[in-house]
Amino acid sequence: MSSEVVGAVQEWGPSGLIHLSSPGSGLSKGLLEARGGFLWWYLDLVDEAGNGLVAIWSYGLPFLPGYASAARRGQAPMASRRPSLTVSVYRQGELDVYLLQEYGPDEVVWEATGTGDRWEYGESRLESVVVGGERQVELDLRLEIPGMDEPLRVVAKSQGPGVYEEGQGHEPAVRAEAPLPDHDWTPILCAAPGRVILEGPEGQELISGRVYHDRNGGRRPLHDLGIDSWVWGRVALPGEEFIYYVLDGVDGEQECLFLRIGEDGRREPVEGCVLKRCRTRKNLGGLRWWPTMTVERGGEEWLRIEHRDVVDSGPFYLRSVLRAWDGRGEYRGIAEVCEPDRVDLAVHRPLVKMRVHRRRGENSMWLPLFSGPKKGRVSRLLKSVMGGGS
Repeated sequence: MSSEVVGAVQEWGPSGLIHLSSPGSGLSKGLLEARGGFLWWYLDLVDEAGNGLVAIWSYGLPFLPGYASAARRGQAPMASRRPSLTVSVYRQGELDVYLLQEYGPDEVVWEATGTGDRWEYGESRLESVVVGGERQVELDLRLEIPGMDEPLRVVAKSQGPGVYEEGQGHEPAVRAEAPLPDHDWTPILCAAPGRVILEGPEGQELISGRVYHDRNGGRRPLHDLGIDSWVWGRVALPGEEFIYYVLDGVDGEQECLFLRIGEDGRREPVEGCVLKRCRTRKNLGGLRWWPTMTVERGGEEWLRIEHRDVVDSGPFYLRSVLRAWDGRGEYRGIAEVCEPDRVDLAVHRPLVKMRVHRRRGENSMWLPLFSGPKKGRVSRLLKSVMGGGS
């Protein structure tokens, strides 16, 4: 079996590819005015059976049609002009519900305080705050689904020790104003229990599992940071979260972050790690990905990671509900692969538009086929074509 070895490099602090910031800091509101910039907050939950949720709420999400291409033409809008919310629900390692919804700028409110953040996205309410060293995250999402008469409601809750670095303790949400980072990333809640409640036409469903929560922000377009590809994943190991983040630069530069975050919230590097990416493949869209990876420590295989439960696969982005083994048991998690230079290319844009629901403006006639619960998509499409859908 051939494999690609990724060096055991640990990079901390500002760089051209990524800046691992203090867990207590918050994203600066100055990024909202960055033309072509981005801010997003990410939360996922996964259980042992591969059921779970991924939610991303954002300004300037690079994957929105027309955003990156405008930046390439030198006409990038401010990040504040393109707010969006995306929700994916998984059942046994397969995608069951999907929605990427774009809002008007006046439909979204972000309240940034000394304890954290609160948002309103249309009728949805979200918050991520620290109280007494505990990070509390709650999403109450009321989602308008193309072709459905009633909104889908998704409620997600989690609480646990906020992430901190040794010797630092829990900090308030200090927000760096200048210089704004090119790519700021940090986990802020890990190895915490959580639950998701879905309320829809089929009734109510509860999923309980492990939660991971982080944030990303940058003042420059993602495709302009010199990143050829990124490979990221989090594994829900017993009593801790293991996170790998590998960035390959277009100039051959490479940065690798290997982190562990315990149930007490303490963040620390995992030293001596080497990631091996085995059997490079390409999906139907031409994106490179690796079904199998291994993590070595001290020259011995420590963790084997499989990405075969692919739940989102496109020309520039792939997500899987991963499986991992360390000799003691099997664990689940979420993994991503992305190639920023392939984002928002003209050849792919018509396909991407089929998956983006603009609450204002025109949408693809095929949107109901790719949005909302998997069950009933064809009937929602027919309803929309006949003039009865949104």
